[in-house]
Amino acid sequence: MKKIILSLTIIVCALWTVSAQSVSEDSEKNIQARITYMQEHLKLNATEAKTFWTEYENFLRTEMSYHETFKKNLDSKKIKYDPRNKESIESVSSDQLTYMMDQKMELKKKLNTLESNFYKKIKGILTPRHLFDFYSVDEQYKRHMVSMKSKAATPKPAAKDLQSSPAQSKSRR
Repeated sequence: MKKIILSLTIIVCALWTVSAQSVSEDSEKNIQARITYMQEHLKLNATEAKTFWTEYENFLRTEMSYHETFKKNLDSKKIKYDPRNKESIESVSSDQLTYMMDQKMELKKKLNTLESNFYKKIKGILTPRHLFDFYSVDEQYKRHMVSMKSKAATPKPAAKDLQSSPAQSKSRR
């Protein structure tokens, strides 16, 4: 019996480690994708690039850790909420909703402080034009990612739904 419990414990620990690594790998991929996108679209001189990219990577890593902490806090209270799925809120209790909103406000506060401190740092590194360009490219990236996620979340129509009757396919004049 002890061998079975020990074996199960080892298996659970191994699965937990693998899932934690996949979250970290996803975060790492997201960070690298964002840095690559920025490097392609934001052209800095050598002096600016030398310090900016290090600061930017630190900013992204901190931002990602805040989001991961938020998710872990919700998971610790067994809150399963997907903002893209309105039905997911139906199973959340009032106490869980309050906790979730408290955590969301805390996340916003941390992100705002992080963004403000990052702005102060890069304001001394980048020229005003590059600073403006940075925030423009960052906004483009975020919009692009949102559109990609919404395309992925949109259900694809069934093959029979794609077939239309002759009356439906006629163009209007």
